[in-house]
Amino acid sequence: MREFVGFPGSIIWRAVLCALVAGTSAAAGAQAVAPRDMGAVRAATPMSAVVWLKGSQDASLDAAVANLYDPTSPSYHRWLSDDELSAYAPSASELATARASLEAQGLHVDRVLEGGTMVHVTTTAATLQSAFGTTIHQFKSGTKTFFKAASTAKYQGANAQLVGGVSAIGGAGPRPFVARQIDLASGLVVPAVVPQAGTDPLASFTSQCFGPTFTATMSGFAPVVGGIGSGEVDSTFTGPTYLDPTKTIGRASCGYTAHQLLQHYGIAEAHAAGWTGKGQTIVIVDAYGAPTIAADVNTFSRTMGLPAMTSKSLQVVYPDGQPSLSDPDAADWALETTLDVEWAHAFAPDAKIVLVVAPSNDNAELAYGVEYAVQHRLGSVISNSWGLAEADADASTAALFDHVFKHAAARGVAVNVATGDSGDNGVGSPVGAASIPADSPYATGVGGTSINVPSDNGPVEAAWGISLTQLGQRIRPFHQPDIVGFLQGSGGGESAFLAKPRWQRKLPGTGRQLPDVSALGDPQTGAIVVQTDPASGNPAWGVVGGTSLATPIFSAIWALADQAAGESLGQAAPALSTMPDWAIRDVLPIKATKHSTSGSISFRAGAPVAWTPAQLLGVDQTQPKGFLGALVYVGRVPFDGWNDVGFGLDSSLTAASGWDNATGYGVPNGVLFIASAALFARH
Repeated sequence: MREFVGFPGSIIWRAVLCALVAGTSAAAGAQAVAPRDMGAVRAATPMSAVVWLKGSQDASLDAAVANLYDPTSPSYHRWLSDDELSAYAPSASELATARASLEAQGLHVDRVLEGGTMVHVTTTAATLQSAFGTTIHQFKSGTKTFFKAASTAKYQGANAQLVGGVSAIGGAGPRPFVARQIDLASGLVVPAVVPQAGTDPLASFTSQCFGPTFTATMSGFAPVVGGIGSGEVDSTFTGPTYLDPTKTIGRASCGYTAHQLLQHYGIAEAHAAGWTGKGQTIVIVDAYGAPTIAADVNTFSRTMGLPAMTSKSLQVVYPDGQPSLSDPDAADWALETTLDVEWAHAFAPDAKIVLVVAPSNDNAELAYGVEYAVQHRLGSVISNSWGLAEADADASTAALFDHVFKHAAARGVAVNVATGDSGDNGVGSPVGAASIPADSPYATGVGGTSINVPSDNGPVEAAWGISLTQLGQRIRPFHQPDIVGFLQGSGGGESAFLAKPRWQRKLPGTGRQLPDVSALGDPQTGAIVVQTDPASGNPAWGVVGGTSLATPIFSAIWALADQAAGESLGQAAPALSTMPDWAIRDVLPIKATKHSTSGSISFRAGAPVAWTPAQLLGVDQTQPKGFLGALVYVGRVPFDGWNDVGFGLDSSLTAASGWDNATGYGVPNGVLFIASAALFARH
């Protein structure tokens, strides 16, 4: 991206892009790039890992679980009891044999985790590499380093049939998929607001996020940039606006209240019918947790007109000990936790929420958090708003979560997982773009959308994908649009590690396809949250999004479906693939041929050069249709100017009629969705 003298926005956007590429949380979402291989770790490096085990009946568990979700099977929805599931787990003798084999390879078994299928081991890098026939490398992504096997790990010791795989602790751990709202004028994260006492905390937000057609004109001297000569330039661009086009200081942020989103998804009608989540429990698994969650969710509830939560309706458990909140990652996870709890509560206000807090974001710790929730039957719906790109991990990590989620599916527990906020994760193609652990066939992958985006047919729900182009200052327009490119968008694509399940047999490719379903994820049309400001101790209000928002929304709606059915419906994804069209609203490409921003640029002495909406956003060769370009006002007089922001441009992922790799089958259609889901009940 070029830097234009006198236009501070260009400098800021360059810094933002660097932060996005580095994978930091300085801004919302991030288009991932491949981590840098730092070479093999030293042989003597101390390492720990989780090894998961297979019993002699493990292969038949796959068939048994498949039958649980096959309406033609006599065992349909007859979820396995603890005793029935334990019959597929390693027996006491198999566990003893596997443990002896691991120790014979030089791996010290510290403990066997609950369920008897995962064991924690410690050793050196050399021993771990020898035991699993691979080389462990150290990688760097941004400021973080992690371990990753250079090739697929395969156990080399005796009784290999009992060893399913290994996940090294210290690998690239999942990150929260909460996306902060960006000021599309400057590139800075929109700060949370701490309102003055006695004022309305919602006054800083608006649901009128887009304005009518506006014409922006710029005229002035443009300097020599990128080999283009200087001269007097005139430019004119016409299109809809995002936020108030007359000011940047003090303008309201686009953010939706609980009431507005309940209306949008038709869930207010479900609540009126008595489907409020009563008798249901939603489990939320997060790392680190949020120390002020009890106070924050009740501040949120009072303002949003929701029932208060008590120590009985909101419980926090720590399966593997208390986390250290001094960890630099803890702040991001605190916002994630706050978002998850508040919006699950908004959509299922009478459901109990159990927050399971892992002491770190290590893969093994988060997998154990899910396993703990399943083993202890904490709830029938589990919401996981985190993950990592397959490109940053290995097949063993995907297999670890798949192993755990299979146990949940067998017990009739729905595991819903966010698909990510970085589109195709920088792969450039849907193949290999999936994220872990949403790629598990035993999970339901939840993608994100933008809502109330202008189109030729009025406001529509669209695939979440934000791109940006800078047009210049009013007194110093650019010779040509400066295309920043893709900033953030819903994750999706085809897994390179896990095969697609039989209920996806009609979909393209051979790998597990994501997402299955979607809900609001775009922070530019996002949801309002409240979290205690650590500096002042007062509630701070802001707008966030990400597939982290979509996942608790969908998880709560699925809990309402459980209530309507009178039983646990188990995993959602197989049912979604056969639901009628009226139950799920399809998300289509945006038809905005009459609305999207277009314009012209000319040197004072020359003819104007026309720029189409697709050319302005740099997608004329890749995605020339199905998006909206909106004008965003930048800066202050005399250095004010304009940007063009694209909605519906999700990297190489695209919306289409029916299932697609940007939004899955679409979004839940309120009461009709809940009623349709209830039809899948055993009775």
